[in-house]
Amino acid sequence: MSLVAAFTLIALCGIVLSGVMIAKQIGDAVNRFAVVGAVAVLTLYVVVVLASAPRGGAYGDPIELVFAVAALAVLVAQVWRVMRNRRKLQNTANTDETRRRLPDFLDHLPVQAAFLTPDMTYAFVNDAYSASLGRPTGEIVGKHLSQIVPPDLLDEISDNLEKALAGRQVTWHFDFSRPVLDRTQGAAVYQPLSDRGQVVGVLVMIMDRSAVQDAVHEAEVSAAKHALAAEVAGIGYLEWDQQGALVDASPEVEALLGRDAQNLREMWQQGQSFVEPRSRATIRNNLHMAGSRPRDVVENVKFLAASGRQIEARACIRRLDRGRHVHLLAAIQDVTDQQNVLTELVESETRFRDFTESATDWVWEMDAEGRFTFLSGGGRQTDSETPIFDLGKTLAEADVAKGQGDYDLLQQRFAARETFRDLRLVLPLGRGRTRQIDMSGKPFFDAQAELAGYRGTCFDMTEIATAETERKSALEALALAFENISTMVALFDSSDRLVYCNEEYRATYAGMEGDIIGKHFDELLAHFTETGKMATTTEGKTRWSAQRRDRRNAPAKFFRARTSTGRWLEVTDYPVAAGGLLTIASDITEKVEREERLHRHETALQLLNRRETLGQMTAAIAHELNQPLAAIHNFAAGCVLRAKNDQLEREDMIAVLNNMQSQSERASAILRSMSNYLHSDDADRNAVRFDEILRSVQLLIQPESSATGVTVAINDQCGEVALHCARIEIEQLLINLIKNGIDASREVERADTEVSVTARCEAGEIVIDVADAGRGFAPDMPAQTAFSAFRSTKDKGLGVGLAICETIVLSHGGTIAVTKSDAEGACLTVRLPLEVQK
Repeated sequence: MSLVAAFTLIALCGIVLSGVMIAKQIGDAVNRFAVVGAVAVLTLYVVVVLASAPRGGAYGDPIELVFAVAALAVLVAQVWRVMRNRRKLQNTANTDETRRRLPDFLDHLPVQAAFLTPDMTYAFVNDAYSASLGRPTGEIVGKHLSQIVPPDLLDEISDNLEKALAGRQVTWHFDFSRPVLDRTQGAAVYQPLSDRGQVVGVLVMIMDRSAVQDAVHEAEVSAAKHALAAEVAGIGYLEWDQQGALVDASPEVEALLGRDAQNLREMWQQGQSFVEPRSRATIRNNLHMAGSRPRDVVENVKFLAASGRQIEARACIRRLDRGRHVHLLAAIQDVTDQQNVLTELVESETRFRDFTESATDWVWEMDAEGRFTFLSGGGRQTDSETPIFDLGKTLAEADVAKGQGDYDLLQQRFAARETFRDLRLVLPLGRGRTRQIDMSGKPFFDAQAELAGYRGTCFDMTEIATAETERKSALEALALAFENISTMVALFDSSDRLVYCNEEYRATYAGMEGDIIGKHFDELLAHFTETGKMATTTEGKTRWSAQRRDRRNAPAKFFRARTSTGRWLEVTDYPVAAGGLLTIASDITEKVEREERLHRHETALQLLNRRETLGQMTAAIAHELNQPLAAIHNFAAGCVLRAKNDQLEREDMIAVLNNMQSQSERASAILRSMSNYLHSDDADRNAVRFDEILRSVQLLIQPESSATGVTVAINDQCGEVALHCARIEIEQLLINLIKNGIDASREVERADTEVSVTARCEAGEIVIDVADAGRGFAPDMPAQTAFSAFRSTKDKGLGVGLAICETIVLSHGGTIAVTKSDAEGACLTVRLPLEVQK
């Protein structure tokens, strides 16, 4: 066996012995298992050593050294444990001795003492404690707290014990009408006792409170109040108890609020508002949290003084232990003025920030050396992520064109420490493009009147400058265009003075002295009318002048005038910016001639339509004329016969002549209506009773109605209402509509067909409904195209009837529309104003 193997064997034996000693000292199962393991390792090692070949020397294998070192380490650890357990046993003996001597010590103290275990069971009471309860010690020890303490004090004492069992020392100052033990005033100290860091019980000591102690305590409380007020530079303090009642207020707070302490207490109790509601809630919340939050809390509260002034105060709220109660002490600091200043400062800062962030300008600041120290704008000072100016750099270091714009003038203003405004800087962007910045600024100085730097704004004028250039180009192009057209163009300002005109307009006033630019409109108008340039009467010139002077009240209205050369002018005025007027006078001679030719064609077409209509009605009219002529013939023949037979009396002769006269008047009326209807001259527009128009139309259409068997029913609800119109055109309108209705009704081959004409008055206009009993408009001619010219469903129709009807209605300022078209017939509605607008 080698020396190392022998040493390892001895060390293993030592480990086994030390394990046995530790197991005996502590007695737990773990150490007993450790002893068994050590014996097993020792036995195994002996077997291995005996079974191996005998070796000499220090060691036979390097592994023996490892086992030797491990065994030595374990042996050292076991020896250290044995020594530590021995010291613990000695300390425990001392503690037991102390526990045996503690009751004797507490019996000699002038206090009532008791020791309670964690389950609130009495483990010891001294003689004074048992005497105060009037019970022997044997009846108290081993009993639960609830069996000894009166029920009305049980909750408070239990709370104190729980706090002490949590490791806190509790001092309970009581002042009851009911006694705690045999004391009504005093203090109870709950001292937790611990063993190895664990609370094993609570020592309760109850003692009297002397007047001196009361005075000392009150002095300490008062000192704490004033110390808190002085600590926060406050003017005074307020004190609340844990139930939320205000109990005290310093004289300084009374003076600040204009109320004494008693008044403040009553107002607080009654909920009256000398404290702003939100501040009241803050104070109550701190009262609620005072027991669990001993640190100071700083709150902003608002008070309302007796004078009505709202006081902004900062309150430093501190927990104050007063016996068994926890009070809340608030040191009041009047910060109304400071808060107002701070509020105004914040508002000013916010306002400035809003201005700088929302303004199109951006703000800059530079120091006395000309280096930029502040740049605002949120990126407005950059183009394609490249800043125009950089913080810490000067204007000369920026990418600014030195020889362009107002750069040199800006440098002069900097050197002279002068204010500058809207100086233009040009920044090259490449490819011939530039950016233009308008810069404004003023110097500011320090307390020693030395230049501290410059502050100012910048505005990107690139788009504005580009737009201005484009505007000038557009104006030049527009002026060039005006100079090369035959239309006269003039621009007047808000005071009606000419500020621009083209050469065509200037040529009209060639005979006027001096330049016409700057002359008033009235001067130009007088020259135009008095020099004989208008081919009209003196009354017409006066009317024209009045209309032109009133042109601002009727902008964009067209005025026509005929010149002495026979040309027609159309003048229009358009309002422009700043109260000006743009006057355009165009030569419309060709347009007027076209309108006249068109009017003549329309008149001829209407005459053709009337002649076509009468041509279609010739047979019926001839039949209608034959009746009065035949009656006249019969009356005349009868008179001759009776005269030959001498049977003609005077009265009979008068009656026959009257009948002949009525029949001749009837025939004359028919012929007169036909003559008027065929009259081709333009009819003047006059006020005509509408019932007379309806009677004339009925007279002309009656023969057609009788010949076709289609009844024409006219319902006139307008009475004697006068219509300002061209009578012949309105009669043509109604005859065309009624005749179309007769033709449509005749196609259905029913005996009871009729065409109804209803006229009624509504809000300054006459509404005429012409309804037939036909089949409506044909599918290939929808109602939307009914008034198109040269579209007809009749075999021999020209297709101009309804187109002429629409022309007549529109010329009278009215409307015509198809309001019904189905298998039961069609209805057309015409609306004509009583007064036609000129």
